[in-house]
Amino acid sequence: MESKSPQLSIVMPFYGKKELVGQMMDSIITNSFTDWELLAVDDGSDDATRAYLSSYTSDPRIHFIRRERNPKGATTCRNIGMDQARGEYLIFFDSDDRITPTCLQHRVRALQEHPQWDFAIFPSGIILDDVYRDEPTSTSYGYPIFRDDIAAFVRRTLPFVVCNCIYRTAALRENGLRWDEQLGSQQDSDFNIHALLSGLHYGYEPSAPDYGYRIAYSQSTLSSRIRSEAHQESVLHAFRNSYSYVHAARGTKYDADLFLGILHLYNFIFTDGINQAFALRIAQLVEQHNALHGRLLKLLISVTLLLGRFLPAKRARQVPMLPFLLWSRRQEKNKLKHIHKLIKTTPSYTQP
Repeated sequence: MESKSPQLSIVMPFYGKKELVGQMMDSIITNSFTDWELLAVDDGSDDATRAYLSSYTSDPRIHFIRRERNPKGATTCRNIGMDQARGEYLIFFDSDDRITPTCLQHRVRALQEHPQWDFAIFPSGIILDDVYRDEPTSTSYGYPIFRDDIAAFVRRTLPFVVCNCIYRTAALRENGLRWDEQLGSQQDSDFNIHALLSGLHYGYEPSAPDYGYRIAYSQSTLSSRIRSEAHQESVLHAFRNSYSYVHAARGTKYDADLFLGILHLYNFIFTDGINQAFALRIAQLVEQHNALHGRLLKLLISVTLLLGRFLPAKRARQVPMLPFLLWSRRQEKNKLKHIHKLIKTTPSYTQP
C-alpha cells in the first residue's frame, strides 16, 4: 500500500560537497514542520559522498535519486525531482545552504492562509564564512521593493530567487513550468521569468529571513562558469529565452529592460577583457529582436576595441560602459535603502 502523500515536497540537487549537503539536510530534519519528503537528486557524486550521506537513508522521508539521463546539471535534477514530487506544496533548495528552524512551517502556512497565491516569497539571508547573517546586503532577495518584478528580472536585478519560494505543485504542472536543461547558468531567472509571464499569482510574506544563501561559494562558482568559452551557447540561449518569453506575453514593452539585462551580463562576462567574436554574437542576437539596441551594442563593442589599443583591457571595457555602471551602482544602493526602509516600517521582518 502506498504511503500517505506528504504536504510538502523538497527538491534538492546535489553534487559532492558532502559536509555542506549534510548540514543542509540536518537543518531540514530539525525543522518544526515535519510533514515533508526530501527528494535529494544526485548529479553524479563520488562513492565517498554517497557513503557519507548513507546514514540519512534511515529517515523514511528522505529519498535519494540518481540522475540517470543527460544532460548533467541542477536543472535536469530539479525536473527529475519535480516529476516525482507527491506533496501539495513544492520547494526547491540548494544543497550547500541552510534554513532556519521554522522555515518550512511558515512557508506552508503562508499558502494555506492565501489560497489565491500559486506561490509565496520569503526573504533570505546569507551564509558568509560559514556564519548565517540576516542583515540586508546587495545579495538579499525576497523583499517587495520593485514596482514591476518582470522588469526587474529581465534587467537582472533579481527580486527573488527560487529558494525564496514555496509553490503549489499543481500550479507548476498545470502551467507547464519546467527547468530549461540547456542552461548552464541563469536557470533561476529563466524559471522565474517564465512563471511570472505564465500568470502565476504570488505574494511576498513579511517575515524574518528564513534561508541562508552561501554567497561566497555560489558567486565564485557562477563567475568562473559563465565566463568560460564552453558556456557561450548557454548564455546566448538564455538571452533568446528572455526575448521569447517576454515578446510572446507582453510584446516590446520590456525591450529597454531586456537591453539593460544584457548589458549587465555583458559587463560581467567581459570584466577582464572583451572576446570580440562572442561579443558580436550577442550584439547580433539583440539586433534580431531590437535593431536599435543591437546597433548600440555594436557601437559599444567598437569603441571598446578601439580603446583597447591604448588602454588596459578592463579600462577599455569600463569607459564606454560608464553610464551603465553608474546607473547600476545607484540601483544597488537604492535596493539596500528600500530594504532597510521596509524592515524599519514592518516589524514582522525582524521577528523570527
